[in-house]
Amino acid sequence: MPGNLTSTCRQLYDNVASEMFRLDTPDFPEFAQAIKESIADPNGWCHGTLARKAEEFGAPDPDKTYLRITLGQNQGDSPGVPFVMEIWPVGHYSPIHNHGGAEAVIKVLHGEINVDLYRMLSPYHQAPFATAVFEKDDVAWISSRLNQVHKLINRGTDEPCITIQCYLYAETNEVHWPYFDYLAKAKIANFDPNSDDDYVSFKARMKDEWQRRHSGGGASQPG
Repeated sequence: MPGNLTSTCRQLYDNVASEMFRLDTPDFPEFAQAIKESIADPNGWCHGTLARKAEEFGAPDPDKTYLRITLGQNQGDSPGVPFVMEIWPVGHYSPIHNHGGAEAVIKVLHGEINVDLYRMLSPYHQAPFATAVFEKDDVAWISSRLNQVHKLINRGTDEPCITIQCYLYAETNEVHWPYFDYLAKAKIANFDPNSDDDYVSFKARMKDEWQRRHSGGGASQPG
């Protein structure tokens, strides 16, 4: 696949597609399971954070939520922080959206995700022209013109989907639009790609919750 990518996507592919980034590592082999349990536990940080985000895309919808865990800092060459780990609980989904014309490569670290593709971001084009399913270790890509408008949904029955993605504006992109645009009923709205936590802090939270939960102490209150 790398040979068919744009030059920008090839650069991103080298960053996220290798074995260098893994979810379950020797220092915390239960990371994915800890995230799953934190989502299910009313006292879990993931559960509480998702609940607080129910109105992020307009009218309250607890399933139209996901977690954004960022790695590094915003360097101005992507919408928000370029490296993001996203967590999609079972049944959760995004609005139809684009990525501000940025290019991206996404690798599935755990679970699977359904992607509906659309020809354009418009209230008059809400029927997808294609649907794909990406499973663990699969790699997907977005260019400024292809796969740019889509909707994500975890249609699985048990496991959250966890992905790592990297965004970058192509050298020919002179606009550097800082937002993701999304469909909000009959209009297009802007989403500032924020961060729910940074990766180092999040991993420490999950490790702490895991140890509390499995030592009989229960998870800490989300905060």
